[in-house]
Amino acid sequence: MSTNFADILNKPSNEVEKPKPLPAGTYTAVVKGQPRFDKSQKKQTPFVEFTLGILAAGEDIDPDELKESLGETALGDKTMKNTFYLTDTSLWRLKDFLQALGLDVDTDASLAQLIEETPGCQCTITIGHRASEDGRSMFAEIKNVSAA
Repeated sequence: MSTNFADILNKPSNEVEKPKPLPAGTYTAVVKGQPRFDKSQKKQTPFVEFTLGILAAGEDIDPDELKESLGETALGDKTMKNTFYLTDTSLWRLKDFLQALGLDVDTDASLAQLIEETPGCQCTITIGHRASEDGRSMFAEIKNVSAA
């Protein structure tokens, strides 16, 4: 399905609202598709970014708070990005993530080979909130990943 920009831009401005972040707590998530490889804008550091689809909210999530944050959106339509910088000093974070996805990181398989196996793998993520740099908005971000 392609985006119709005319329909989006014809929306009355008084109906446009800032999305609410998902409540802090634990969620079951699944890796959706292959990750994106790119470089950061500021320092040109290479990274790999995984898209995690939210499957279910944990028992620590207040149902009313979740309902309010979702609005008209289904929980299954929500995604989070999980980014790992590809430097010698930070590769351990990627390895931990791959292990949380249930992949065997104690083999001779390269990280690139393991990354190819990630689509469809599940994990538990812990979402927390952080303020924007200007302090005017709150954003949901992944604070921790563990085995599902």
